[in-house]
Amino acid sequence: MDLKIKVSDAAGAAVVSVTGELAAETAPAFGKALDHLSSSSRPVMVDLEGATGMDGLGLSVLVQAFRRLREHDCALIVVAPPPAVRKVIDESGVENFMPICRTIEEAAALITVMRRRAYDTDDAYDATPRPAGPELS
Repeated sequence: MDLKIKVSDAAGAAVVSVTGELAAETAPAFGKALDHLSSSSRPVMVDLEGATGMDGLGLSVLVQAFRRLREHDCALIVVAPPPAVRKVIDESGVENFMPICRTIEEAAALITVMRRRAYDTDDAYDATPRPAGPELS
Protein backbone atom coordinates (compact mmCIF):
# COMPACT_ATOMS: atom_id res chain seq x y z
CA MET A 1 0.00 0.00 0.00
CA ASP A 2 1.46 3.32 -1.06
CA LEU A 3 0.81 6.76 0.38
CA LYS A 4 2.26 10.01 -0.90
CA ILE A 5 2.27 13.04 1.37
CA LYS A 6 3.14 16.51 0.15
CA VAL A 7 3.36 19.54 2.44
CA SER A 8 3.00 23.02 0.96
CA ASP A 9 1.68 26.44 1.92
CA ALA A 10 -1.51 28.32 1.01
CA ALA A 11 -3.20 31.31 2.60
CA GLY A 12 -0.85 31.28 5.60
CA ALA A 13 -1.62 27.65 6.36
CA ALA A 14 0.20 24.38 5.88
CA VAL A 15 -1.44 22.15 3.29
CA VAL A 16 -0.93 18.40 3.66
CA SER A 17 -1.96 16.72 0.40
CA VAL A 18 -2.51 12.97 0.53
CA THR A 19 -2.50 10.55 -2.39
CA GLY A 20 -3.27 6.89 -1.69
CA GLU A 21 -4.93 5.02 1.12
CA LEU A 22 -4.89 6.09 4.76
CA ALA A 23 -4.85 2.72 6.45
CA ALA A 24 -2.97 0.80 9.15
CA GLU A 25 0.17 0.49 7.02
CA THR A 26 0.32 4.16 6.04
CA ALA A 27 -1.20 5.92 9.06
CA PRO A 28 2.15 6.23 10.94
CA ALA A 29 3.72 8.25 8.08
CA PHE A 30 0.59 10.42 7.91
CA GLY A 31 0.76 10.91 11.68
CA LYS A 32 4.43 11.96 11.54
CA ALA A 33 3.69 14.58 8.89
CA LEU A 34 0.86 16.01 11.00
CA ASP A 35 2.88 15.81 14.25
CA HIS A 36 5.60 17.90 12.65
CA LEU A 37 3.04 20.64 11.97
CA SER A 38 1.17 20.49 15.27
CA SER A 39 3.43 22.99 17.00
CA SER A 40 3.91 25.32 14.03
CA SER A 41 1.31 27.83 15.27
CA ARG A 42 -0.50 27.94 11.96
CA PRO A 43 -3.60 26.25 10.61
CA VAL A 44 -3.37 23.00 8.71
CA MET A 45 -5.48 22.00 5.72
CA VAL A 46 -5.52 18.27 5.01
CA ASP A 47 -6.29 17.86 1.31
CA LEU A 48 -7.78 14.40 0.87
CA GLU A 49 -8.79 14.78 -2.77
CA GLY A 50 -6.23 12.15 -3.81
CA ALA A 51 -7.07 9.72 -1.00
CA THR A 52 -8.38 6.40 -2.25
CA GLY A 53 -9.67 5.25 1.12
CA MET A 54 -9.41 5.62 4.88
CA ASP A 55 -9.80 3.13 7.69
CA GLY A 56 -10.35 3.73 11.40
CA LEU A 57 -6.64 4.15 12.12
CA GLY A 58 -6.26 6.81 9.42
CA LEU A 59 -9.28 8.62 10.86
CA SER A 60 -7.86 8.32 14.37
CA VAL A 61 -4.59 9.95 13.27
CA LEU A 62 -6.57 12.81 11.75
CA VAL A 63 -8.61 13.34 14.94
CA GLN A 64 -5.50 13.22 17.14
CA ALA A 65 -3.83 15.86 14.97
CA PHE A 66 -6.97 18.01 15.18
CA ARG A 67 -6.82 17.85 18.98
CA ARG A 68 -3.08 18.61 19.16
CA LEU A 69 -3.47 21.62 16.87
CA ARG A 70 -6.41 22.85 18.91
CA GLU A 71 -4.19 22.77 22.03
CA HIS A 72 -1.99 25.28 20.18
CA ASP A 73 -5.04 27.39 19.17
CA CYS A 74 -4.73 26.28 15.56
CA ALA A 75 -7.27 24.77 13.22
CA LEU A 76 -7.20 21.60 11.17
CA ILE A 77 -9.54 21.65 8.20
CA VAL A 78 -10.27 18.62 6.04
CA VAL A 79 -10.48 19.45 2.33
CA ALA A 80 -12.13 17.58 -0.55
CA PRO A 81 -12.61 14.09 0.87
CA PRO A 82 -13.72 11.75 -1.93
CA PRO A 83 -16.95 9.77 -1.43
CA ALA A 84 -15.31 6.66 0.09
CA VAL A 85 -13.39 8.77 2.61
CA ARG A 86 -16.37 11.03 3.26
CA LYS A 87 -18.42 7.95 4.15
CA VAL A 88 -15.93 6.99 6.89
CA ILE A 89 -15.93 10.57 8.20
CA ASP A 90 -19.74 10.78 8.18
CA GLU A 91 -20.20 7.43 9.91
CA SER A 92 -17.77 8.42 12.67
CA GLY A 93 -19.46 11.74 13.50
CA VAL A 94 -16.19 13.65 13.03
CA GLU A 95 -17.93 16.26 10.87
CA ASN A 96 -19.74 17.41 14.02
CA PHE A 97 -16.55 19.03 15.34
CA MET A 98 -13.99 19.09 12.53
CA PRO A 99 -14.50 21.50 9.63
CA ILE A 100 -14.75 19.94 6.18
CA CYS A 101 -14.51 22.07 3.04
CA ARG A 102 -14.92 21.27 -0.65
CA THR A 103 -11.88 23.22 -1.88
CA ILE A 104 -8.63 24.78 -0.68
CA GLU A 105 -10.14 28.20 -1.48
CA GLU A 106 -13.15 27.48 0.74
CA ALA A 107 -10.82 26.33 3.54
CA ALA A 108 -8.69 29.48 3.14
CA ALA A 109 -11.83 31.62 3.46
CA LEU A 110 -12.80 29.71 6.61
CA ILE A 111 -9.34 30.34 8.08
CA THR A 112 -9.76 34.06 7.37
CA VAL A 113 -13.10 34.05 9.23
CA MET A 114 -11.58 32.12 12.15
CA ARG A 115 -8.72 34.61 12.41
CA ARG A 116 -11.13 37.55 12.41
CA ARG A 117 -13.21 35.95 15.16
CA ALA A 118 -10.08 35.25 17.22
CA TYR A 119 -8.97 38.85 16.77
CA ASP A 120 -12.40 40.17 17.78
CA THR A 121 -12.51 38.04 20.94
CA ASP A 122 -8.96 38.97 21.96
CA ASP A 123 -10.10 42.51 22.75
CA ALA A 124 -10.84 43.28 26.38
CA TYR A 125 -14.37 42.44 27.39
CA ASP A 126 -16.54 45.50 27.24
CA ALA A 127 -19.66 45.21 29.37
CA THR A 128 -21.06 48.56 28.23
CA PRO A 129 -24.72 48.09 27.29
CA ARG A 130 -25.40 48.68 23.63
CA PRO A 131 -28.71 49.78 22.13
CA ALA A 132 -30.51 46.99 20.36
CA GLY A 133 -30.34 47.07 16.59
CA PRO A 134 -33.31 46.74 14.31
CA GLU A 135 -35.05 43.41 14.50
CA LEU A 136 -34.75 41.18 11.47
CA SER A 137 -37.75 39.21 10.41
